[in-house]
Amino acid sequence: MASRYPLTTRARSADREATCAQLDTAFGDGQLDEKEYTARVELAHSSQTLGDLAVLTEDLQATGAPLPRPPRRLPVFAPLLAAAAIAAVIGGYLAVRTGDDDAPPATAESSETDGASGFAPIDAAGIESIVIANPTPTSAEGMATIFERYREKFGDSLVDSMSLYSGGHASVTRSLPAQPNREVRYDYRGGFTQSQTPSSRSVDTPTIDLASINIDAVGGHLATAPALLNIPDGAVNHMSIETSHRGGPVIRVFVSNDFSENAHLELGLDGALLQARPFGGN
Repeated sequence: MASRYPLTTRARSADREATCAQLDTAFGDGQLDEKEYTARVELAHSSQTLGDLAVLTEDLQATGAPLPRPPRRLPVFAPLLAAAAIAAVIGGYLAVRTGDDDAPPATAESSETDGASGFAPIDAAGIESIVIANPTPTSAEGMATIFERYREKFGDSLVDSMSLYSGGHASVTRSLPAQPNREVRYDYRGGFTQSQTPSSRSVDTPTIDLASINIDAVGGHLATAPALLNIPDGAVNHMSIETSHRGGPVIRVFVSNDFSENAHLELGLDGALLQARPFGGN
């Protein structure tokens, strides 16, 4: 966090809140995982100097930072590829023309079928399209959908932690079957796929039962969170379901807008409001 004061200067409450806002943003866009985010927020609240706070954000990308440019591709073979493509088109055209010249005249019977395949054309108007529901994960409907697909995939509703993103994806960490000392992470994009190799896990890691979450009550807070957090033009961009440093399960709801104004609130699994950290609050 840039400052005109020496790093040994005592930190104010406003400085700690500004650092927490940066951590909220980094957590929301995937730079930090749940454990890193929780640890850094705890350190931010107990930091005494500006230097202590700066260490917590020095490895994070600033909001709106430009993406690295992809390497330039040298068009060494571009002319050769273009020539080959033109030759293929000309050859195909001549083959079709030759085939047309040798083809017998169309008959009344053949005119009623598809001349290329010999099958009668299909009436597409009579085919009913199949639409697979995939609501936004940061909505009550999206939570219900993901929770149900999770239960179908794993046979239970237990997680170590879960993150839901407005972009349409989610991630979850859980223990391996019959191996409580190993955890594995899965990504969700319409279905769950393993995204990391198993890693060490404390056998006493608390789990959260998704079935115990009052989705309707949480959904009510999702609708009112932007106004409550003093970002009326914002939207919920990220949610996390995890065990807080205080020891109980919480649902954190993060709100932001196009001006990178960030805030969040915490809910119990029953939907009760536990804490709110509005934008601009002290």
